[in-house]
Amino acid sequence: MTSVDYIIILLYFAGLLVLGATIGRRIKSSKELFIAGRNSSWWLSGLSTYMTIFSAGTFVVWGGVAYRSGTVAITVGCMLAISSLLTGWLVAGKWARMRINSPAEYIGIRFGKPVVRFYTIVAMVGKGIHNAVALYAVAIMTVVLIPLPEGHFLADPRTGYLSVTWAVLLLGLVTFIYTALGGFLAVLITDVVQFAILMAMVIIMAPLSFNSAGGVAAFIDKAPPEFFTLFTSQYSWVWMVLWCLLHFFMIGGDWAFVQRYISVPSAKDAKKSAYLVAALYAVTPLFFYIPTLVYRTINPGANPEQAYMLMSNHVLTAGMLGMMIAAMLSATMSMVSGTLNVYANVFTYDIFRVLRPAASDKTLMNVGRIFTFVYGGIITIAAVLIPFFGGAERVVVSALTLLISPLFIPSIWGLFSKRIGQKSVFVTMGVTFTAAILAKTGWLFGGLVSKHPEFVEAFIGLVFPVAILFVIELILWKRSTSAGWSRIAEMSARKDEPLTETQIAKNKEAGAVYSNMAFMVMTGTYAAIGLIMILLAIGSEASRGSMLLYGGLFFGVSMIAFLFYYLFRRKKHAASAQ
Repeated sequence: MTSVDYIIILLYFAGLLVLGATIGRRIKSSKELFIAGRNSSWWLSGLSTYMTIFSAGTFVVWGGVAYRSGTVAITVGCMLAISSLLTGWLVAGKWARMRINSPAEYIGIRFGKPVVRFYTIVAMVGKGIHNAVALYAVAIMTVVLIPLPEGHFLADPRTGYLSVTWAVLLLGLVTFIYTALGGFLAVLITDVVQFAILMAMVIIMAPLSFNSAGGVAAFIDKAPPEFFTLFTSQYSWVWMVLWCLLHFFMIGGDWAFVQRYISVPSAKDAKKSAYLVAALYAVTPLFFYIPTLVYRTINPGANPEQAYMLMSNHVLTAGMLGMMIAAMLSATMSMVSGTLNVYANVFTYDIFRVLRPAASDKTLMNVGRIFTFVYGGIITIAAVLIPFFGGAERVVVSALTLLISPLFIPSIWGLFSKRIGQKSVFVTMGVTFTAAILAKTGWLFGGLVSKHPEFVEAFIGLVFPVAILFVIELILWKRSTSAGWSRIAEMSARKDEPLTETQIAKNKEAGAVYSNMAFMVMTGTYAAIGLIMILLAIGSEASRGSMLLYGGLFFGVSMIAFLFYYLFRRKKHAASAQ
């Protein structure tokens, strides 16, 4: 990397912190801090949901699958489009209709406080470790590109590159500072920035990758014959169905995603946000994995998990590599910031406020921010300590996937079933967790675990809890409706208290402000990317023509979009003034 790359990465971090501080000054209530006052627009919520699904694994793990196995990785990505479509059709609107302040509030009303405590402990520990491993993974991926002078205090003396510890501390610190300052609105707006950077770099990488291989036809000729299949023995159509359904329960029930469905004004908006995610995942996986697919024909002996970064280093010029690293960092930082804010929400509303019901709204805001720093600090420290586990983090993450994913299934089941209650949840989770532990220790499924680990994990994480809940439904078929279902039905059917004209106008104004801010940030980000590319092209002879072309397109389109938006807003203000 060059000094220009370092400057771009530092500018990216500085921009996130400035956005967090600027948005933080607008936050006046705990609802604004945690659910944006229910005034987030559907497209803003949808983009944030899309970014929250990402992590470094999108580039490292699934990029590696694309490098090894070909277009089946695209099929895996497109399955999330079906999952999101099902979420919008069946689930997202139900979350919004309840008008809850946090996902844990629903769990308490539907299943009782013991289940809330169980879910909160398991999810906070599991998600915390999962995010710590993600931070560590993206740090490992990044530091190999940052050599430092011998004896530099930030350098790892064994490698001469930036220390993984310092990289983790920097990433963690920036993430939980902007999240604590700006709350959920900062998460949404920074997700817009991260989405813009990610899409720009993914779009640029595709044609550059094909060009480096001699064109699309040359790539197809050089690719292995089994490279262009929708399914493989490892990722069969049965596995794809399980994967799709498992992610339906995750996107529909994971608290980080539920928070986005309850942050919009209506059930219709919640559905539209999920449909936007589906549309994006129907298209973007193709662009994600083109670089690693092509790199297989350029360097067949590379480490698959490093293929994306190696291809980036192969085709990108000085400065552009810094943008690509920022895009990869943004994927993990978006996931971590979403986790921090949703559990700050749960802790503040469902733990602290229960203990201190008379606490003022200002106190709730301070508690939420303090929790964000504390929880973020714990995640960061855990990430720093991962090397001391000697590589066991992969086993930990795999086990946690088996333990966390099934949590969302009873939550969604409870949105439709009138009969299941607290005992049903504990029985389902108890049996599923036991099966997961037995599978990981080799007592269940035997050699199948080592031969097809992905299939076994998907099977236990989905089929076990669904089958158990189905059996419970049959057992309870003639029982009366559970009290929790009655309370949820009443909440969903209850109409909000009529708002005054002043309140309606205030809510509309807040929603418009958030949408305007997001649009301006997105167009500003693309304009900045275009301008940076133009300046880099002027100072470099390599790929000057393509950089000028892409830079001009990004800058020109963003300016045209801004102009049309300005004229639209001006016309709208003129009409309202009359």
